[in-house]
Amino acid sequence: NIEERTVNCEDLIQGIKAVKSEAEMQGMRDCHIRDSAAITRYFAYLEKELAKEGHGITEWTGAEQLLKFRAEGELFKGLSFETIISIGPNGAVIHYAPTLEESLALDNK
Repeated sequence: NIEERTVNCEDLIQGIKAVKSEAEMQGMRDCHIRDSAAITRYFAYLEKELAKEGHGITEWTGAEQLLKFRAEGELFKGLSFETIISIGPNGAVIHYAPTLEESLALDNK
């Protein structure tokens, strides 16, 4: 039903881009499922590794591990934006992206 998919906007091109086909919507759903699988693997990894004394996982290495899990997934082409992984005071920084030099150690608290 076209009325259910109608988007009101002032810019014609913006309106055309806003309406998605069933194939585009299914592609987005499938993409979220694949990414959720990678995130679930990452959480399992963290649960196991953070229990180890002296694990050495930082915001940076955590982001790299999540990237690895995502890259192993079918159809992965790259990140659309940097992974946001933060702890402690960095958790208050909007869109924080860890760096190798300044990332904090993760803990299981």
